[in-house]
Amino acid sequence: MPVPVIRVLLSCLISCLLLLVPNSGRAEQSAGCHLADQNKEKEILRLLKQKEKAVNEHKWKLYVPLLNSGKPMYIQEQKRWFQDAVKVMKPGSFHIHPVCFTELSENRVKVHLEQTYRLREEFHRVSFPVLFERTRNGWKDSDLVFARLGNGMISVYYTDASLQKLARLAFSSLSKGVAAFNRKYGWTPGRVEVKLYRDPELFRESVKPSLPGWAAGWHEANQSIKFIAENVDPAWFASGMIHELTHQLISELTNDNAAYWLQEGAAMFYEAHLLPDFHWIHSVPRQFQPLSIAELEQKRLERLPSDEAGRYYLSAYLQFKNLVETYGEEKLKKVFEILKASPYLDVDSDQKVERLNRLTHDALNQVLGQR
Repeated sequence: MPVPVIRVLLSCLISCLLLLVPNSGRAEQSAGCHLADQNKEKEILRLLKQKEKAVNEHKWKLYVPLLNSGKPMYIQEQKRWFQDAVKVMKPGSFHIHPVCFTELSENRVKVHLEQTYRLREEFHRVSFPVLFERTRNGWKDSDLVFARLGNGMISVYYTDASLQKLARLAFSSLSKGVAAFNRKYGWTPGRVEVKLYRDPELFRESVKPSLPGWAAGWHEANQSIKFIAENVDPAWFASGMIHELTHQLISELTNDNAAYWLQEGAAMFYEAHLLPDFHWIHSVPRQFQPLSIAELEQKRLERLPSDEAGRYYLSAYLQFKNLVETYGEEKLKKVFEILKASPYLDVDSDQKVERLNRLTHDALNQVLGQR
């Protein structure tokens, strides 16, 4: 039951717009970009053709065997990407063009790819390096080529060496956030995985094709946190890590059964109030009219333009803040426990909005006597 969570920079929504501009002609593979072992290269090419075929024919069962089974978060991320792609891409328009093969070791190959497709009628092109690893089940797609830092619980992956400083900041803020949430809710995550992207286009492509342009971060149940980390304010970035960590907290405490507005409200609240040295203040205009809970329930956040999305986030923040100030976190913890008793539903959020609203309404009514 994954509920997308979108970290948005409320003061700079427009500047986060992500548009892929087509180049003049696709990139060509140069002579020096082949592997010495042609059989190895041919096998990887076969996998890429199978991936292209799976997307164009809407066959997840053909797609999932291509992925490294040792990376469950990546598989879940690709599942959501695939489900979105087959809904929004123009049929038959998805193509993969291998540009360059680089052997990193006997069992690891970096393949620089160019993907093209039509999103409705708009042409998109994006280039990125993919890691293929030889497993006991053959060569598999193993996500992008990332650098990594972290420990057993928290791992931060980043696409570019220039992001190392922010990667350290991400690790520090998340470590403090996990400790603070443990004190509040007794929560210890099994694993926190973060992926930082310098290129906004690559971030969007790693989430899903239809991701709104104002999104700067993302998390869904059983997936990694994803975040754009280029030219960002360090304080805003650190609070963004807490925002996304809160989504993981709520997802795990509720079996991913909390309403969209409750998840976003909690994330906005704790990014502003959890840690004294990692927070982002939300200024509320004097004339601001927040959406009611009933109005928030009717909205589909990912479909909103940037200004309406900003109002949604701020309204959800105020609604959750009111719950904390009126009833306290111990009461909310009981709400989360009731939600966790319901089964997990592994479908796209749009398919379960009404169910989540109903479950959350009932849990709030049971514990607090009101919604």
